[in-house]
Amino acid sequence: MFFLYLLLGNTNLKDVELSIFSRWKNNKNIVPDIEVTKSTSLVKLLIDKLILNIKFYIEFNFMNDKNSYVVYGADHILGATFFLKRYKFYLIEDGTENYQLRNYKRSWKNRLFSLPKFGMHKNVVKIYLTKEDNVPDCIKHKVEYINIKVLWNKKTENEKNEILNILNVDKAKIKQLNEKSIILFTQPLSEDNVLTESEKISLYKDIISKYDLSKLVIKPHPREKTDYSKYFPEITVFSETYPSEVLDVLGVNFDKAVTLFSTAVFSYPKENVDFYGTKIHPKLLARFGNIEYE
Repeated sequence: MFFLYLLLGNTNLKDVELSIFSRWKNNKNIVPDIEVTKSTSLVKLLIDKLILNIKFYIEFNFMNDKNSYVVYGADHILGATFFLKRYKFYLIEDGTENYQLRNYKRSWKNRLFSLPKFGMHKNVVKIYLTKEDNVPDCIKHKVEYINIKVLWNKKTENEKNEILNILNVDKAKIKQLNEKSIILFTQPLSEDNVLTESEKISLYKDIISKYDLSKLVIKPHPREKTDYSKYFPEITVFSETYPSEVLDVLGVNFDKAVTLFSTAVFSYPKENVDFYGTKIHPKLLARFGNIEYE
């Protein structure tokens, strides 16, 4: 999501602009974005919401000319509601979340106690998506479909280098990937409390057993905390924390892309993708519904 934000707008992050993203592991001080995490329990969620709302109210409620601010990011993560109610909101695709039709169905409890999310709120003026699949009619009038490679190629060399610098991209490490032909894009399933750590590792062990380990590289999701080198010492783990789409725009290609249901594989021809989907595990199917590569 953050990479898309940089492609869409100005790379000068000190401009007067608010951006709301999930926690992204990077050691650069990228103000004025607001970094938030997912809560691990209902009690922690309520406490985190209270703390964030107090913090945001103090920091932003008394700003001069609040109409001059716009917000970019996701509207469904912790902390986003404060800004969704007050500012123009530009929604940026957040992995597969925007393509799960169940996210657009609101229960009576949701209608009573929560704001509409995933672009349905009146303050969301535009939604940036990279796919045209599974987009409900209720938001289609706000959607602008974008192509990552097209946006990247429109950037000047200086702008490209600035984006790579912001993302801490080490081109020397990327060159090491040229020796591999298969890439596995993993997902933060234990971090998001969908699977336990042991369940996640067991699932990936089953998948990995189908491939030549000498040709395989594991690309963890930026939010993952799992040390895959501990469980798969014989496999190269590309643990750089920037989005996998960066590899694509830099021309790093693999003969085969493997995933459960990460959108990272959508830049590859369908015949070169092994997309296992959510039916591979009952907990994935229950949480996300049936996700297939159509």
